[in-house]
Amino acid sequence: MKRLHNYIFLIIYLLIIMLNLHSEESLRLTFAGDIMAHVDNIIVPDYRLLYKDIKDILLKDDLSFANLEFTIDETREISGYPRFNVHRDYVEAAVESGFNVFSCANNHINDFGIYGILQTIRSLEYLKNKWDGKIYFSGLRGNLQRNFLPEVISIKNRTAFFIAITQFLNRLEVSPYIAVLDYHKKPEVDKFLNYIKKLRGHADLIVLSFHGGLEYSLKPDKDKKDFFHRAVEAGADIIYSHHPHVPQPYEIVKYRGVRKLIIYSAGNLISGMSRSLNLKNPGALINYTGDSALLSVSVSFKKNGADITKVSTVPVAQIKSRDGYIVVKKIKNLMEQNGKENRDLRHASYYKKRFKLINNLLHGRVN
Repeated sequence: MKRLHNYIFLIIYLLIIMLNLHSEESLRLTFAGDIMAHVDNIIVPDYRLLYKDIKDILLKDDLSFANLEFTIDETREISGYPRFNVHRDYVEAAVESGFNVFSCANNHINDFGIYGILQTIRSLEYLKNKWDGKIYFSGLRGNLQRNFLPEVISIKNRTAFFIAITQFLNRLEVSPYIAVLDYHKKPEVDKFLNYIKKLRGHADLIVLSFHGGLEYSLKPDKDKKDFFHRAVEAGADIIYSHHPHVPQPYEIVKYRGVRKLIIYSAGNLISGMSRSLNLKNPGALINYTGDSALLSVSVSFKKNGADITKVSTVPVAQIKSRDGYIVVKKIKNLMEQNGKENRDLRHASYYKKRFKLINNLLHGRVN
């Protein structure tokens, strides 16, 4: 009888250890800014070159997030600004480099109307099937009889919900195929936040992607901040925002004993805006359209919810290589080069200043 009790005690003890290990198991996430498709980006002969210098970060984490600022329509010619369209290989290069979670709710997704939206969904479903279901996207629906639902991501015995919405569209007409929410419209905001509250008990982690806010502003406006804080209180664990084309500070919010993360703007990851940089003044506003950061986030899980345990920033720059193509580079690596690697001849001293400026901005130390 004593031996039986010992076995029972041992089993209970092992179960407790396993439960504790499960509760402490963390996820590693990376958040990047807008992937755009200016002419400078789409002329690159091998799109994987865009991400060559940062893929080591993306391939090591569990989930990597980016916003796709274009339609993906194989039946239409590739086009840059002002109406963006790419083919599947442009996105597949990002997937091969480590990105696997995409926001598709933004102002450019409606550039070619309903047909462009439906073709984008078809292209992403194709890539999802090709990659054994390990590609996730949110913000669109192809069937108007179905509600917008969160993208369900199962990883490491955890369930994450990913929800993408945009504040507005470039075309004046409202499209029912795109998740749109203007944070200035209180009745719509209240309805959406109630929706988040209902989801809260069904997922270990809720990530809300929001495309909106003031363009070219290094600080979020008050209404945007208020909306994001309300979303955290409703149940969002991470709010990942973009659209201003420049980075804005991130904020850790403590709520009910756990830490939540708000990224007010992740800036541009891929764009052609870096052709207009002010190289004589490293702190010029225009330079923030060419520099941003990857935010590496560690998430652990407690009884009262997901907890953000660490946020690391990796400042990155869009540079023109000696081949004449704009690619993404870690600024820390560029601080050690002599200016010959890229055609715009920015030197190490310039990048040292940019590295400090980007880090100060992300941590809220901006004038």
